[in-house]
Amino acid sequence: MNRLLEGICALALATLACNILNTELRSSSQSQSAIATIVAQTMQAVKSASKTPMQALETPALMTPSPSATPAAIIQANAYCRMGPGENYKSIASVKPNQTAALIGKDTTGNYWLIQTSSGACWVASQYVAITGGTQNIPEMTPPPSTTADVPARPTHMNASASCGPTSTTNILTWTDNANNETGYYVLRFGNIIADLPPNSTTYTDTVNISPGTKITYGVEAYNDVGVSGQLTITSICQ
Repeated sequence: MNRLLEGICALALATLACNILNTELRSSSQSQSAIATIVAQTMQAVKSASKTPMQALETPALMTPSPSATPAAIIQANAYCRMGPGENYKSIASVKPNQTAALIGKDTTGNYWLIQTSSGACWVASQYVAITGGTQNIPEMTPPPSTTADVPARPTHMNASASCGPTSTTNILTWTDNANNETGYYVLRFGNIIADLPPNSTTYTDTVNISPGTKITYGVEAYNDVGVSGQLTITSICQ
């Protein structure tokens, strides 16, 4: 910066000297004091320019990361919400697809989430929920002592509505769900399991290739890890 200013001064003085010489040739009336004044003013302007600070570069502000979304559990299927992380705990609420609940805890295995419902805090199996938001700050919870569960209650009021075809029969089966701790329902035809339904199921449609007039015996039973409920049966026939 100093070298640049010195160069500017030298150039200014040289230019001024030439002008003065030309002026003397044209007129002898200009005094030496006037020349000195001009030189002094030029030097003062150069010094003032050297004191002007350079403009500082603007520093961009740091972007503050936005906080992660509040974690929540979106229910994906009919399921029971239990007092602890396991099917041996009593069910205290029933959750349904598309319901959203606040996520407040997890178990050490990662197989269950503790959610907040209108019936209180309860545990739901991870297979029945989709999690949104960050879960790194969700605490691991110590579950209450395990309770002994019972087999599910037996379903009741089973009906079969038959629709007959030339070579097949379609039956719409319905029943009343009386259990609150079932893992699911088995549907049986002639004593053989033909369907494994989720908890809270109350209907099933079965089409079978069978001649009209043949009796079909159906059964339905609830089950969980403890065992199977009593079986409810019905006989259907197409005439």
